[in-house]
Amino acid sequence: MIVRDLRPQDWPAVRAIYEDGMRSGATFETQPPSWEAWDAAHPDLRLVAERDGAVVGWAALSPYSPRYCYRGVGDVSVYIAESARGAGVGRRLLEALVDRSEEAGYWTLNAGVFPENEVSLRLHQACGFRVIGVRERLAEKDGVWRDAVWLERRSATVGR
Repeated sequence: MIVRDLRPQDWPAVRAIYEDGMRSGATFETQPPSWEAWDAAHPDLRLVAERDGAVVGWAALSPYSPRYCYRGVGDVSVYIAESARGAGVGRRLLEALVDRSEEAGYWTLNAGVFPENEVSLRLHQACGFRVIGVRERLAEKDGVWRDAVWLERRSATVGR
């Protein structure tokens, strides 16, 4: 397996993996965005995991805020194809994203995870994230108001 920068031609596979995440309840989203919308929302640090020539996962940062003072704060997304879950793909992607985020000057990474997504919670914590709280009734999905566990990772080197 290799982890590399995402290329525009990866979008069909990235979209399919995102749709896997939607079906399994890993996101508030119910419809995948267009390439143009996704590309604009994730302008930096976009990675894919490729195994045997196929994209099996992706990770990306989106800016926390357009304000300059938050330039080093990013929101993390990590999605793994259903067929590749449990094989260490998420760990490799998230570790690579953390490493690259520090090289790019990020000092804080945020992640919001549904409370029942124990695998994702463990993954983030294994990669240095800590739970900072639960955002109660953060957003509505399918007519139900959902909580999200909020995690953050603070760089030990950037912003110190």
